Amino acid sequence: MKKFFKMGCLGFIILIALIVIIAVATSGGSDSSDKASGSDSKQEQKKEYTVGQDVPVKNLSYNVVSAEEKTQISSVLGNKTTEGKYVVVDLKVTNHEKKARTMDSSMLRIKTSDGTEYNPDATLDTYVNDDGVGFFLKQINPNMTAHSKVVFEIPADTDSYELQVSSGMGFTGGNYEKIKLK
Repeated sequence: MKKFFKMGCLGFIILIALIVIIAVATSGGSDSSDKASGSDSKQEQKKEYTVGQDVPVKNLSYNVVSAEEKTQISSVLGNKTTEGKYVVVDLKVTNHEKKARTMDSSMLRIKTSDGTEYNPDATLDTYVNDDGVGFFLKQINPNMTAHSKVVFEIPADTDSYELQVSSGMGFTGGNYEKIKLK
């Protein structure tokens, strides 16, 4: 009887182990294929935006009218020259929310293909905007569009870059889209 009991326990343990192994093997396989197909569908849904297109990011939309590279910018304030290049982005931002939103150039970045980020230079915005302030803490009322230029300084040999735009500042931020500039 003891021998039968030992054989029964051993068989039961082996049976449980086989069930666990089969369950892990089949569930692990389907999870990885689900994850792979899920990430593929997310990548397929991500649209590539270019100059001239409306780019929705939550309740704001962005439209790059033009992007121009310069080594010098001028105004009544004088001339500014760089060893790199200035990228002057002519941009329209529309507020689709039911209340006013604050727009600031700090919601924008230029990103290169290697992931390097460049912030705009608000002091240079005064050289390219008639009102002198550009998007500096600009209030945009509901269903209205603000139009301004933003200046970035990047290395002269940068040949491929995009503009990263944000859904907002603070609690309204956190969502981003990219617009191919060059």
